[in-house]
Formats: sequence, C-alpha cells, structure tokens
Amino acid sequence: MNALVTLPSIVLLAAITVFVSWSSAKSFGFFKKLYQWIPPILLLYLLPTIATNLGFVDKGNTIRELSMNIILPLSLILLTSIIHIPDLLKVTRQGLIVFLFGTVGIVVGGPIALFIYGLFDPVILTDAGEQSPWRGLVCIAGSWINGTPGLLSMKEVYGSSESLFLTSLAADVILQNIWMFFLLYSVKIQHPINRWLTGRKQTDFTFMENEREEKEIIVKNTYFAYFIRCVVLGLVYLLVILSSDFCSTYFTTKLSLDEADAFSFLEKKSFWLILFSTSFGLVLSLTNLFKNGIQFWTKLGNTMLFFVIASIGSQLELGNIQLNYSFLIIGILWLLMHLFFLIVGAKLMKAPWHYIAIGSQANIGGPASASVVAASFHLGLTSLGIILGVLSNIIGNYANLITGALFQWVTF
Repeated sequence: MNALVTLPSIVLLAAITVFVSWSSAKSFGFFKKLYQWIPPILLLYLLPTIATNLGFVDKGNTIRELSMNIILPLSLILLTSIIHIPDLLKVTRQGLIVFLFGTVGIVVGGPIALFIYGLFDPVILTDAGEQSPWRGLVCIAGSWINGTPGLLSMKEVYGSSESLFLTSLAADVILQNIWMFFLLYSVKIQHPINRWLTGRKQTDFTFMENEREEKEIIVKNTYFAYFIRCVVLGLVYLLVILSSDFCSTYFTTKLSLDEADAFSFLEKKSFWLILFSTSFGLVLSLTNLFKNGIQFWTKLGNTMLFFVIASIGSQLELGNIQLNYSFLIIGILWLLMHLFFLIVGAKLMKAPWHYIAIGSQANIGGPASASVVAASFHLGLTSLGIILGVLSNIIGNYANLITGALFQWVTF
C-alpha cells in the first residue's frame, strides 16, 4: 500500500489517540464516569475498528508495520529509561520475595491452567496458526506482568491474530476487574488470614510512614536539552534496529526453524526489537538522562503506546469479535495458581496478607492500581505498591517471553 494513501488514515488514528489520551486524563465530569465503565484501552481499540469497517481507515499492513517496528520500540525505550533504579532498592525483603513468588505463579500458572483445561477439551491444545488459543493467552500474560507494553509486545512476538487479540483483551479486562475487586474486599477479611500466615494477632503499621514525596529537580529544560535527549533516543533506537536485524538474520540462518518449534521466536525481528528496547532502556535509566521533565517523557511514551493500540484495532473486522469463555475459565484457574504461589511465598516469609495483595496487583495491574490496593491497607504502603509495580514493568518482557515458550511447549 502506498504511504501517501495511508497518510489520512495515520492522521485519523493519531486524532483518536490524542482524544482518548486527553479524555482519559480527566478527573471529573462525563469522561471520568465513562471510563469507570469502559477502560480507555478498550475504547482506543474499538474506535479505530469502527472507523476501518466504515471505510475511514485503509486496511493493510503499512500502519501496523509503522507502529510495531518504529513506535513500539521507541515507547519501550522511553518508558524503561525513566525508571528510577534506586527506588527499587528500598523494597522490603518480605514484599519483594512475595511479589516474585507471584510473578512465578503467573509464568508457570498459565501453561498449567491451559494444560488442565486441555485434558477436558483437547481441541484447545491443537495448532491453529495465528488463531491458536495459547497465542491469545500469552497476550494476557503480557498484560498481567507488564501492562500495555507487555500486552502489545507479546502479540507481536507470538503472532496472535487481530480477532484473537481482542478476545484476549476482553477476557483480560473482565479478569483484572474481578481480581482487583477481590483484593480490595480482602481488606475486610485480612485479620484471620494474617494470624495463619504470621502467627500474630495484629499487624503493626506504626513503623510505616508514607515516604513517597514528589521531589522536583529544578533544572532549566532548554530546547537544546530536549534536542540532546532526542538525539540520544535516536541513536539508541538505531542500535536496537541494527542489533535486532543482526540477531534475527543470524538465527534464521543457523536454525531454520518452523513456526511450531518452541524456539521459533528467536528468528523473529520483533522478539529482538522488544528485548533490546527493554534492555537498552534500562541502561539509559542508569544515566538519569530522562529524569528531568519526567512527566513529559512518560506522557510521550504512553501516547506512543496508545497509537500502537489504535493501529492494531484498525486492522480488525467487527464480524470476527467474539468472547471465548474458555479464556475466562483458564484465567480463573490461572489466578488461583498465582494466588497459591503468593500464599506459599508469604507463608515461608511469615509475611502478612497485605504483601500478597500488593504483590499480586503490582504484577497484574501495575504501579497505579498497586498503589490503590496498597493504600486501602495503609497509606504507608503506597510507595511499596508503586515500586513493586515499576519492578514488574522491568522484568515483564523477560518473564513474558518465558511464559510464551512454556505455553508453546504445553501446546505442541
């Protein structure tokens, strides 16, 4: 498809992206109420779908390739480069270990849940190409351990179809909301659970203080400073592209694997783009280059992700949308596995229930929702929720790639 033909479509998708980004930031009024019922990511996906099916957006791979090969890697570099590593060192030992047990529960729990369901419905374990159920489930894993970046990354690496991706997204929204409701409700029933976990009647919160204070560094952000950061970002992106091209070509030449092989992802450029974008972004985070004007860079990175979601939605046929109830059943089994691992970790550490709740939401929901769950137990735990959520973003793509390999191993 000619790039000139696609330009109006790109402009329309950009307009939808800006609109959803702007409206979802509203803290009151109509949009605040709207997004309590419809998650922004779902609206961002459906509006381009409707626009495409009405003929306002061109169908084809040009927009998808633009978003996946250029915009997604840039956003991953940017969002990981603004992470503040020293904050991660403040995590309590109990909270960190329980959180990591929860991560392991997601990584191995999904494949186990799929295998158990497959004992009753073997069809779900058969290969159906880009419609293979495991390809949709790994998108859910991506969302749970690394939010939207993980969701999009796993779709690209493991090649879920557009319709299967939306099915996964619908199941993910339902499961996440049910799970967060359960964690918030658990505040009321935590005391008997804590007595079993810790052997103590009461949990002492008196030593906790809310240490999360916004410390603004007063630095004059000149146009030259922004220019330097953009140059560095461009150079790192070029390094990511060159490294990804080299690795994908090397493994394609050396391995020559078919799509069904558990290590076929090594031949995909998308895998290396995501891996190197995350890794080089973490290296950049050690330089503190993007710490000044952090709100601007965060907003820019998130807006890029929004455009990627919109571009994916633009390639979907409305007639292909369906809700796969097997995903909900597998998801429930998966969450129970996740909870089991969390409880084992908490029992070993004699850690109270709030570490389970915060560690779980940090994995599944990310920094924002983890801080909400943490604050529902005690305001002094808010910073722990945020830091663990950030840690989930750091390890997310690495953990998700392992999860995808396990899903593929169980299926084939």
